[in-house]
Amino acid sequence: MSAEETLGNEATQSVINFLKDNVPKGDVPNIEAELKKDFTLAKQRSKTGKKKPKRKKTRCLTRTEKKALGFYDIPRNSVKYEDVLPMHQIWTDYMSEILELHKPLPSINSNGWENFAQTLYKADFHGSFLQVVRSKCASYVFKEGICIMDTRNTFKIVSKDNIVTTIPKKQCVFKMTVKNLKITLFGKHLCVRPAERSTKKVRSRLHPDL
Repeated sequence: MSAEETLGNEATQSVINFLKDNVPKGDVPNIEAELKKDFTLAKQRSKTGKKKPKRKKTRCLTRTEKKALGFYDIPRNSVKYEDVLPMHQIWTDYMSEILELHKPLPSINSNGWENFAQTLYKADFHGSFLQVVRSKCASYVFKEGICIMDTRNTFKIVSKDNIVTTIPKKQCVFKMTVKNLKITLFGKHLCVRPAERSTKKVRSRLHPDL
């Protein structure tokens, strides 16, 4: 018999002796029987009960670790335009819903315009079809394709000839089409990580220098 079991038996007997001395003699047999039953069940539960193993906290990779593993490196000829067309269709439906394009567009001087501009700024551009209409670097003008990666300073797009191109945001002005709505985006105002952009507020009236 282990030391723990010995102490448990002694504790049980102490309780029984205490009750025998302090309750009416006629109740002693019943109390003794009940206590023995309860302590027996308690011992069984303590033996069978197992402590739940502690869950190990999962650690996500940092941005630096992801970059070192090549998460952000997309080879120039690794993605086909046809493969990302379904993503573009999903994005079109998503933008139509959050911009409420089934309703008339708000006036630029109304309160509704502020909400429209903020919603557009915070939207996810993965899957959007972007065209560069102006750029400080002439070689980027008229580049177009579906966005497959949105980083802090760049868009990666796949063109119809299956070429992946990295477009710097700050130097370019983009045209984005959502159904019949054509939107001009100044890349310098989008130089924020997508996750951070979704929580920030941007002024709806800006004076771009490009």
